[in-house]
Amino acid sequence: MIARLSDENQQFVDRQIAAGRYASADEAVNAGVDILRRRQELLDIIDEGRRQLDEGEYTEYTEDELRAYFDELKERVRRQSSDQQVST
Repeated sequence: MIARLSDENQQFVDRQIAAGRYASADEAVNAGVDILRRRQELLDIIDEGRRQLDEGEYTEYTEDELRAYFDELKERVRRQSSDQQVST
C-alpha cells in the first residue's frame, strides 16, 4: 500500500524520524494507524456503554457500596503488587 501524506504530515513524520522516534516512515505511519485503531475501539466501547445506559442495563450503587468496592479493588492491587515483588 502506498499512502500519500499532506506536506504538513510528511514534514512531521520526517521530524519524528530525524529525532529517532521512528526508524522509517512506514513505522511512523503504522504507529499512527495503531492509534486510530485503538481510538476507534474506545469509541465503540463508549457507544456500547451509552446503549446500555439507554436500555437500563446498569446497576446503581450507593456511595458506601462504591467505597467498599474501590477499597476491595485497591487491596487486590496491593496483593498482586506484593506477590509480584516476592516472585521476582
